[in-house]
Amino acid sequence: MSFDLFLQTARDGDTFKRTLFEEIMSRGAINPELPLEDVNYPDGGCREIVIEDEEDIDSASFSRFGGDTFFQRLWELADRTNSFIWWPDVGSPVAVTRQDMISQLPEGVLDAEEDPYVVRSGKELENAILFAIEPDEPEGDDEGEESG
Repeated sequence: MSFDLFLQTARDGDTFKRTLFEEIMSRGAINPELPLEDVNYPDGGCREIVIEDEEDIDSASFSRFGGDTFFQRLWELADRTNSFIWWPDVGSPVAVTRQDMISQLPEGVLDAEEDPYVVRSGKELENAILFAIEPDEPEGDDEGEESG
């Protein structure tokens, strides 16, 4: 993809360990080299990872990404670190992995009229980011269109 994804801990001041980031993102990768600046999986990956050069981190960004494994790893990382994912887009460009995380998001993250995507898997995250598909919305079912 040609835009960036951002992962940020939900509560100000929360951090997670670099080793957890590397453990999750390198699982299943083809010849991962630490520190992770890119990662390749059999079905895709991420060509550019930017992360703080510290042991305790609170954010990361990802550019030129794709593939089911990448989205599943990103979803797991967000879930295990109590983080949200956001991207530049109109509407609701924010995803969380659990409903209870919405109340933990920093002020100003959400547009007053929009709710974040609550995604339960990497596939739901991918659909939200790439296609703006709500988790409970059938794929290919446009709003206002009756299905037969």
